[in-house]
Amino acid sequence: MNNSKNDNYNQKIDNELKKKELEDKYSAHFSQRSYLPTEIENEWLNNIEKFEQQFNNSETLSVFKAIGEPAFKRAQELKPNEIHFELQRLFDLMNNNNIILDTLCEVEEKELYRFITEELFIYEIENIHIEGMNTCFIYEDFYPNAQLDIEQAYDYFFRCTMSKMQNISGDGYDLIYIDTENYRNSKEEKLDEKVVIKKINNFLDSFDYFKIISNKIDEISINKDKTDAILTCKVHYIGCFNNSSEGVSYNGSGMFKLKPSDYGGWDIYQIIVPGLEI
Repeated sequence: MNNSKNDNYNQKIDNELKKKELEDKYSAHFSQRSYLPTEIENEWLNNIEKFEQQFNNSETLSVFKAIGEPAFKRAQELKPNEIHFELQRLFDLMNNNNIILDTLCEVEEKELYRFITEELFIYEIENIHIEGMNTCFIYEDFYPNAQLDIEQAYDYFFRCTMSKMQNISGDGYDLIYIDTENYRNSKEEKLDEKVVIKKINNFLDSFDYFKIISNKIDEISINKDKTDAILTCKVHYIGCFNNSSEGVSYNGSGMFKLKPSDYGGWDIYQIIVPGLEI
């Protein structure tokens, strides 16, 4: 065995011993097989150990304290031409202290500045410092965007469910954005969950794969209380078979009904599209 192979073998042994130590000390759990190069896996394991050590002994502090308690003005005290530069200053301070704020859609700079100084500054985080590790926030986690969440659920149905992505349990297909417990048919009758799952899985199993030609959203209507929504669309897809160049084409108008999920985002509780109506 040459030196490089010997070093790699020894590193693998060290990694397995490190995993056992982390399991015994911190109740960590690792999969049976790792696809990481041994050196990268070792670095990853060392970072886990550092995190656990610091976490067990850490105290919390506010984001404001974590970035050095900088001087700042309230949003209403800033002139319009000052907002951009002051916001960028806060972003730089946060980034330099490994605190990241992202948005999923466009948010006005004045609102972002207000959010940081009035809400994020007082948010408590763990006082942990590990190279390459960031504390990340998303604005929409604090102020959900209903339309964005609805579009995400709709997109997921065509991109993942219709692509026959397997359920994480391995039983059937991924219906993560479909509320099978409270599903209603076109007559608004509540259906048994097992019936809903079986009908969707049977439809997906009727073809080897689906080719999505288009799934354009026409309109999203959300009620005043943001407790219910209707998405109308135009869809065109083809159900295909592996051993044939031909397929079955479905083309026409569709409708999805959705409501807020208990776990965040929005769930689909009714689907009416060409080829599929439960």
